[in-house]
Amino acid sequence: MNLYLGIDFGTSTNVVTCWDEIKKKVNRIPLGEYGNPDVFPNVIYYESPTNIIVGDKAVEKGKQNPENAVFAIKRQLESPEFHRYIPSLGRSLGSEDIAADIFSWIKRKVENAYGGHSVDGVVISVPFAFQNRERKRIERAAQQAGLPVLGLIEEPVAAAISFGLMEQAERGKAEKILVFDLGGGTFDVTIFDFRKQSDRQFAIKVITTDGAKNLGGIDIDNMIVDKILEKMTNAFPDYKLETRKSDLQEQEIFKIHQLAVENKERWSTEEEADFFFESTFGEDFCFDEIIEREDFNTWMKKFLNDVENVLDDALDDADLEPENIDRIIMVGGTSNIPAIRDKVQEYFGKEPQQAGSLTLMVGEGAGIYCGLKYVEKSLECQISVGVSQNIGVKWGGHFFEMLPRNTLYGTPSQIKILTIRQPGQKEAVIPLVQGNKIQNARVGSISVSSEIQQKLNDGKIGLKLNTDANNGTINYELYRVTEKNGKFTSDILLKSGKAEEE
Repeated sequence: MNLYLGIDFGTSTNVVTCWDEIKKKVNRIPLGEYGNPDVFPNVIYYESPTNIIVGDKAVEKGKQNPENAVFAIKRQLESPEFHRYIPSLGRSLGSEDIAADIFSWIKRKVENAYGGHSVDGVVISVPFAFQNRERKRIERAAQQAGLPVLGLIEEPVAAAISFGLMEQAERGKAEKILVFDLGGGTFDVTIFDFRKQSDRQFAIKVITTDGAKNLGGIDIDNMIVDKILEKMTNAFPDYKLETRKSDLQEQEIFKIHQLAVENKERWSTEEEADFFFESTFGEDFCFDEIIEREDFNTWMKKFLNDVENVLDDALDDADLEPENIDRIIMVGGTSNIPAIRDKVQEYFGKEPQQAGSLTLMVGEGAGIYCGLKYVEKSLECQISVGVSQNIGVKWGGHFFEMLPRNTLYGTPSQIKILTIRQPGQKEAVIPLVQGNKIQNARVGSISVSSEIQQKLNDGKIGLKLNTDANNGTINYELYRVTEKNGKFTSDILLKSGKAEEE
């Protein structure tokens, strides 16, 4: 028996599936509780150094001691500075360490469920918006937990595989597909050309990927919390949340947050929800009100405008109109909210499609991909991916864009000429950044040794950037440049290699 997994490591929830080599399909592994075993919250609770809890029970424990619970760690994987102090451990943990603890829990639970058999390989889904830095961190976290990572799959591609695009598409016909992936913490919109060549062979060329890293179900939950706190303050003049002890404030907001999640799901299927809340501050502050779905939809207006703005940007980048999209595939649990589905249908003038549970699609697609590509070895897929943000350098206080957003992996930049102001004095470091002139973040660096500087003419160096065609790793080449009649030519390659990661 072999144990190959697909893991959807989400912002708010996780899904784990296993490839069935006999039936040639994926099975869901039930790691959740409380009526929804196929999905479990991506929440970890540190009860002690030897007792770490993940999922529904972690949420329950976190209600009492939120300082020992960590939510939405996926959002923090892009930040090397993130650290969270855990009182029960007596130390701080970084985002990779916390993610590794969650993967360790998954590994232990899965192996126990399969009679102690070791996991043979996993495929983990990642957002298209994840650049090499975030991809490496999630891969390292899984490897730190002892999981053999066979590969990563972009979430929209996993969703398309789970949706059954291979079966539904007409052989040889190109279709423009938009995957609308609105999860717990992120909103990703990916538009790609899809062409089926045979039953086990397809090509995907990404036209554009857009989205908002901090727009998802968590933000709707927080919006509901704010509305309920506003109602509490209006109903009870002595409520005064800001005057309470910090630990009581945390408990109060945590309890309201859990009710917000429950009622958000209720408004997805029912016309009203009874919001009953007993305050941590005593029985004098008991809130009980029936809130109509119509009221909830009114609260959602700003969120829906943000969603529409992302769709506008994605289509503008792709130079497409809504009617040019052949299929809209809905993914992510937050897409279940009726107001969001109505907005998408209104925007495109056609009904969006889904297959089965929106929450499970990415996890099932990752499992299918793992089975067909790495176990059966029968799946041939050509996936052309572009960088999701502009990549360039920051030099002399200025941002110089070199690989514009949506540049396909493997496409080199033009040579950019920079001046090393003090040639030969010491090593110079060229910062690599992603973003734009106003908002950008450092993602790596290139070192220029004093030996290389001594070979330059007037301190001028030529820099070319490229990305690895397989994983998006940033590569570079350094050239000596010569000026003649006001024009520069690059004549000697001085150094090439991979950029140093931050």
